[in-house]
Amino acid sequence: MSATQNVNENEEKLLNMILGEIPSSRVAIICDHDGNILWNSVRDNTTSYLSVDETKESLKRSIETWEKRDKLSEKIGKGKYAIVAYDKIKRITVPLPNNHLLFVSLEGEEFGNIQNIMTIVNWVEENMPL
Repeated sequence: MSATQNVNENEEKLLNMILGEIPSSRVAIICDHDGNILWNSVRDNTTSYLSVDETKESLKRSIETWEKRDKLSEKIGKGKYAIVAYDKIKRITVPLPNNHLLFVSLEGEEFGNIQNIMTIVNWVEENMPL
């Protein structure tokens, strides 16, 4: 794992849990509201599909999408997570306290990933309530 800025203890535990307990996880990133990468964890022997610049651009788009979702929260409730499925990966984003965003890339079978995604979401809800 590489830290580019300080993250709190629960965020570090979350990233350790993702890479330690979810074999299909490829990458786990925590970024701030401006898209700055605060913490980046990559599974050993994982080759990234995206360049660093493409990853940063993807983070910024995810943040913009979450900002749009937040505008509807008074009517439909606060967003808990979002999943985007691509041919090669599944990407989950989860809002965290302090305007941070968790960004995880998973590979593998769709059904198994649903269970893995819910493991992540449930851990966040139990340990890092918004």
